[in-house]
Amino acid sequence: MTPPAPYDLVLADDGIIDLIAVEIAAQGMRAVALTRAERQLAARILARGGTPYLISERLHVSGTTALTLAARCQGIAS
Repeated sequence: MTPPAPYDLVLADDGIIDLIAVEIAAQGMRAVALTRAERQLAARILARGGTPYLISERLHVSGTTALTLAARCQGIAS
């Protein structure tokens, strides 16, 4: 089975946060489609004790995107 393409994992923002999808993504159970807000929330969970590499692996995003998400999380925590 081939992993899903990154563009298959991005949903249009609908104003609803699916906390179950966020948790599945953060735990790395399987690839799950997320909205931008959900992806940022999952990244915030992962950034607490992880690295940009972990964010990249679990959320199926590029290293550059993972670094951006991690930097946003640090900005939120400051």
